[in-house]
Amino acid sequence: MAHTLTTGSHIQRRLQPIAVRLRLRDTLLLASKTLWIGVLGSALLQIIGRFFPIPNLLLLSLIPVSVWLLVILGYMFLRPLPMRRVAQRVDSMFDLRERLATALELDKHETHHALDDQQQADARYHAEQLRPRMVSLQIEQRPLMMAAVPLVIWGILAFLPNPQDLILQERAAVQEAVQQTADQIEELQQQTAQDTSLTQEERAELERQLAELERQLRENQGNREQALADLSTAEARLQQRLDPNTDSRQAALEQLSRNLQSMSGQPATQQPSMDQASQQLRELAEQIEQMTPEEQQSAAENLNQQASQMSQSAPQTAQSLSEAADALQQGNTQHAQQSLEDASRSVEQAEQQQANQQAVERSLSEVQEAREQIAQSGQQQQGEGQQGEGQEGEGQEGEGQQGEGQEGEGQQGEGQQGEGQEGEGQQGEGQQGEGQEGEGQQGEGQQGEGQEGGQQGGGQQGGGTDASNLGEGEGGQSDIDPNQGDDGTGHGSGESDLIYQPFNPDGELGNPDTIQGEIGEDGETQTQQGNSRLPGATGDSRVPYQDVLPEYTESAGEALDQSAIPPHLKDYVRDYFSELEPER
Repeated sequence: MAHTLTTGSHIQRRLQPIAVRLRLRDTLLLASKTLWIGVLGSALLQIIGRFFPIPNLLLLSLIPVSVWLLVILGYMFLRPLPMRRVAQRVDSMFDLRERLATALELDKHETHHALDDQQQADARYHAEQLRPRMVSLQIEQRPLMMAAVPLVIWGILAFLPNPQDLILQERAAVQEAVQQTADQIEELQQQTAQDTSLTQEERAELERQLAELERQLRENQGNREQALADLSTAEARLQQRLDPNTDSRQAALEQLSRNLQSMSGQPATQQPSMDQASQQLRELAEQIEQMTPEEQQSAAENLNQQASQMSQSAPQTAQSLSEAADALQQGNTQHAQQSLEDASRSVEQAEQQQANQQAVERSLSEVQEAREQIAQSGQQQQGEGQQGEGQEGEGQEGEGQQGEGQEGEGQQGEGQQGEGQEGEGQQGEGQQGEGQEGEGQQGEGQQGEGQEGGQQGGGQQGGGTDASNLGEGEGGQSDIDPNQGDDGTGHGSGESDLIYQPFNPDGELGNPDTIQGEIGEDGETQTQQGNSRLPGATGDSRVPYQDVLPEYTESAGEALDQSAIPPHLKDYVRDYFSELEPER
C-alpha cells in the first residue's frame, strides 16, 4: 500500500510541469482565436472617434484590448485544471491508453490487487518518460491573421490627426471659460453683498439671481450652448429689472444740478452727482426769502424751464419744480420752499434708484461680457489666423486705392482753386462743373474760392462738405464756411471747442460724398440751372446750436434707455453730451 501511494504521488509530481505547459498551450490557442475581438473593438472606437468627439480616445480605444488581455490572463491562471484532467489529456495526447488516469484512480482505493500493482508500476514507468517540452504549443494562424486588419486600422487611426480633436480643444476651452465666468459671478455676488448703497430687497434679489447663475455655470461640463442659454436667461431677467428712464432721469438731474450751479454763480461741474442736486435744491429753498422779486421771477422761469425738460424723465421732481415756480410767481415763498424740499427728497429717491440700477447694470455688463467670452472661447486661434490673412489682403488693396485717390484729388483741387481766382461770377458754375469731374475734392476748391472772392458761391450741388468744425464761429459769426478746415481760430460758444474733432495725423481732408453729374456727348460734364419757381430761403440755412442740442440729448437718452449701448459705455455718452452743453 505504501508502494501504491508513492506511485500516485510520483505521477502527480511528474504531471505538474506538464499541467503548466498545458495551461500555456490552451492560453495561446485561445488568445490566437480571440485576439481579433479585442483589436476590432479598439478599431471601432477609433472609427467612432472620427465622427464624434470622444475625450481621451487613445486610452479609451485600449480598453477592449485590455479587457481581452485580462480575460486571457484569468483563463491562464484562474481556470481550474485538476490533475485527473491533466492525466486524461496526457494519456490522449501520447496514446498511453489511460495509464496515468487509471493509476491516479487506483491510488484512491484502499485495497489493491496484484494486477493493480502491475498497472501502477507500468504507469510510473511511462510517467518518468514524460517531459514538458513534449507538449507542443499551438496557435491558430487564420484567426490571428484576421486580427491583423483591425490592428492596422487602429494603429493608423490612433496616430493620424483627428479632426474631432479641435472640437475637444474647443470644449475644454469653453469649460475653462465657463469656470472663469463662474468665478467672476461669485466675486460679483460678494461685491453685491457688500454694497451698502442698495436696498435690502434689491440686494437679496440680485444675490439670488447671481447665485443661481453661478450654480448653473459650475455644473456645466463644457457645453457652450447650455452656458450661453443660462447666461441669456440671466441677462433677460436682469434686463427686466432695468428702468428705461434711468439714464434720461440721471441726465436730467445732472443738467438740473448744473443749472442750479449757474443760478447760484458757482462754476458748473462737468458731471455733478444727484446728491449735489439735492443739496443745491435745499440751498435754493433757504435763499428764496433773501431774493429780490426780480431774482425770484428769474428763478421761477428757470425752474419752469427745468420742469418742462424733466417732465418725461423725472415727473415727480418736475412736478415739485413746477409747483415751486408757480409759488414764486405768486410770491408764496413758504410754499415754494416746501416744493423745493419735496423736489430735493425726490432727487434723493432717484439717487437710491440710480444706485440700484447701477448695480443691475454692473451685473448685466458682467453677464454680457461673460457671454461674449464664452461665445468666443475655443475659436480665438482660428479667428486670429483668419483675421491676420484678411487684414493683410485688405491693407494692400486699401493702400492702392488710397494712392489713386490722393493723386486724382490733388489734380482736381488745383483746377478748382485756379478757377476760383478768376472771378466771383463764375464761382458757382465752376464749382459745379469741375466738382463733378472728380470725386472727393470739391471742398478744397470751394475753400480757395471763398478766400479769394469773399463769398461761398452759388453752385455747391456737385459734392458734399468736408467740414471739420461744426460749431459756431468765434464771436458769434455765422458766415464761416463749413467746408473750411479748422485752422485753430474757430471755437464754440465758450473758450474751448465743444465738439469733438478727430485728429488726422497726415493733415489731409477726408473723402466727402459727391453726386456725379451726367456726361454729355462730347464727354464733358454738363450742368444746367434748375427751373423751380419756389421761393428760396434767404440767408444761411442754419439752426442755432442751443436749439438742436436738447433734441440730440433726448435722442441719446432714448438710446441709453433702450440699452442700445452697452452699460459700461453709457457714462462716455453722458460725458460727451455734457461737454456739448454750452457754458452759462
